[in-house]
Amino acid sequence: MLAAADERLRPHAAGSRVHLRPTAPQDAAALSGFLQRVFHSAPTAMLLDPRHLAWKYWLDRGDWTEPRSFTARHDEAIVAHVAAWPVHVVLPDRTLRAAHLFDWASDRRYPGAGLWLIRQMRSKTDLLIATGGTELTRRMLPVAGFRPFGEVCVFARPLRPLAQARAAADRSWRAAARIVRNSAWRWSLPVAPPPGWDAIPAQPDGIDASIWPSASTALAVARRNAAFYSYVLASPRTRYSLFRLTRHGEPAGYFCISHARHVARIADIWVASSDSADWCAGVRTACAAAARSDEVHEVSGWASTAIAKAAFARAGFRRRDQTPLTLFGNAGVLAGRELHIQMLDCDASFVAADDVCYLT
Repeated sequence: MLAAADERLRPHAAGSRVHLRPTAPQDAAALSGFLQRVFHSAPTAMLLDPRHLAWKYWLDRGDWTEPRSFTARHDEAIVAHVAAWPVHVVLPDRTLRAAHLFDWASDRRYPGAGLWLIRQMRSKTDLLIATGGTELTRRMLPVAGFRPFGEVCVFARPLRPLAQARAAADRSWRAAARIVRNSAWRWSLPVAPPPGWDAIPAQPDGIDASIWPSASTALAVARRNAAFYSYVLASPRTRYSLFRLTRHGEPAGYFCISHARHVARIADIWVASSDSADWCAGVRTACAAAARSDEVHEVSGWASTAIAKAAFARAGFRRRDQTPLTLFGNAGVLAGRELHIQMLDCDASFVAADDVCYLT
């Protein structure tokens, strides 16, 4: 989640300088109040839940021992904030220290503080990654130094159109048309894994190391391991479910589902194959696992690579949105590789989890 004022590159207001400070648990109340004002959030919003704040910003992560939440302050008052979601970009010969910025917020009375804060964050990483954001934020990213590096596509598929319609607020004639369309869409392809494929609930240490994402001459990936998933599964507000993918009993990959209200998000998926048919089978298996709960009315997922985009389309999903994938830093080190990015590489897997946010 990003919110920013229309800023110029001045990290001060009325000649007064601001300074950078990492946040700590004792800053929770002040930070919550600042975010509430800038994002115009209700006091009960998930964004402001103390447990959620502690998990996002301060809970220990084995892959990132430094602070993850930073503020720009003027006379001890918070005037801008940004958080870093660590992303370790793996290449065949090296691993890049990267971060996806989120909860970026800036006080309009301090022009430039938000951009200054982002550039301070850039100095701490090899790359910064950005996806999504408001229209204003997307205009700001090139000013900050971000450059396009592909596109992330958002896919979705309805599972229970009637239940979906009952849970939605829309009661117009369009809702009836949507039921008909989504019903036809739902039954266009069975929600079932292909023969021989299965999804088995797993704990992080139950995932075979050989099926974590791996880089190649054509692909860069975000690092995954048991320590990363131990952190993810510790989320106090969003429920995550981790699964092993098997094909005829043999390890074939994994996926993770993020449970929002009536929506299952395929927050992370990897199929240990370069065959598009295997990727399609993996997505179908993940969709079928999500459909086991009667409370799930829709499934969604992200794809940033050609093989993943084709897999979602062949598995009965439709593209409902797309957003630029942008990088700030020396993207040339990726040497033209695609970058496999998922919801778990930013806040997309838990943002708005308390709301009914259908894409179909």
